[in-house]
Amino acid sequence: MSRSDVERYLSELSSPLAPALRELCAIVRDTDPRVGEELKWNAPSFFLTGHFATTNLRPRGPLLLVLHAGARKRDVDLRAAVQDPDELLDWKSGDRAILSFSDLESVRTAAPQVRSILEDWIAATQQA
Repeated sequence: MSRSDVERYLSELSSPLAPALRELCAIVRDTDPRVGEELKWNAPSFFLTGHFATTNLRPRGPLLLVLHAGARKRDVDLRAAVQDPDELLDWKSGDRAILSFSDLESVRTAAPQVRSILEDWIAATQQA
């Protein structure tokens, strides 16, 4: 699967949160020119050498961006490496955190903070 698969997925998506998901994917892609994307786990997922972020769009509920240090749980704690002054992250473990968005406006409003979090996350997971 490739970026064109993600683009097709996003263009064919019929969900009230589709515009928010398209915007969120653009933010992740634009954070670092090395970022690749593909459909994995039935959703747009982002990687460098390994996957570090996966979107989650549920039939009901918010749009999620799940930040992780790969598919398997790792014994690392990234909390100190990721600055989150606005407390947007919901930490599930030391190697997993979630960003949650209710609509397109919430994605746009949080975009600067999301980019900063992603920069830190990418830097930390490439060393972890």
